Amino acid sequence: MQTKTLVILWMSIFCGTGVFAQAYVGQIEYKKTQAPAATIRLPYSAGSVEDGLNEYMTTKGFKKSSVSGLTVFRGVPLDASDTDGSDLYFSTAAAGRKEKDMTLLNLLAVKKSQDLLVRTQGDSDRVEKARLFLDSLATFMDVYNTRLQVNNWQKGLNKAQQKMNGLINDSTDLDKKLRRLQSDLTQNKSDQVKAAAELQANISADDDTKKKSQKKLSRLIDDQGTLEKKIRRTQDDMEENKTSRKEQQDEINKDQQGLEAVKARQNK
Repeated sequence: MQTKTLVILWMSIFCGTGVFAQAYVGQIEYKKTQAPAATIRLPYSAGSVEDGLNEYMTTKGFKKSSVSGLTVFRGVPLDASDTDGSDLYFSTAAAGRKEKDMTLLNLLAVKKSQDLLVRTQGDSDRVEKARLFLDSLATFMDVYNTRLQVNNWQKGLNKAQQKMNGLINDSTDLDKKLRRLQSDLTQNKSDQVKAAAELQANISADDDTKKKSQKKLSRLIDDQGTLEKKIRRTQDDMEENKTSRKEQQDEINKDQQGLEAVKARQNK
């Protein structure tokens, strides 16, 4: 099962935007009207795509706004020839029900301050430039999401290691507890021998003395039963702890391999 999980993991890590990302001409919806737009398929959740887009644009100095459900960045040059800048309208949508974590990112680029519902002669040229813009953006998305994956795997590994440390501490405590109980049991058996000898020595003593000796021996026998139960329970807990530590080590190994795989992709 773990091998299958790791195979899927490696496939998901190395099948990045280089495989999926190639922008094409699609459509974007604005006020119940469909308009030609550049579209790209990105193998990430909508939330990751939106966060990555926002980071990409804000680090370049463009402020995000919103219009009718579309994310807008204004005055953005699509390429070196776009000296006046364009207003970029983005939307995201699920690629399909069966395509988990696959998002369509749509981009409608219009002349700066142009009404979206007004089409101009240069719109078709901007669609092509927007398509190339998305292809460039996809490279950043790959780097951005790989960084997120590194952080997530590292957090998971840290959490798994922390849990393992807790199990190791529990194992140490259980081992000390078992030794203490076994020592108490050894002492109990020694005390029983002495109590039995004392009872035998008092065989001819008065009734009160014999009752005290018998009561002492009976209490020690009861204590022995209690100690033996505690020892069995502690040994069961130790076996359960051992199983948990093995399972947790498997989890750590999986997280470690996942982290190393993502870092290998990050360093390519």
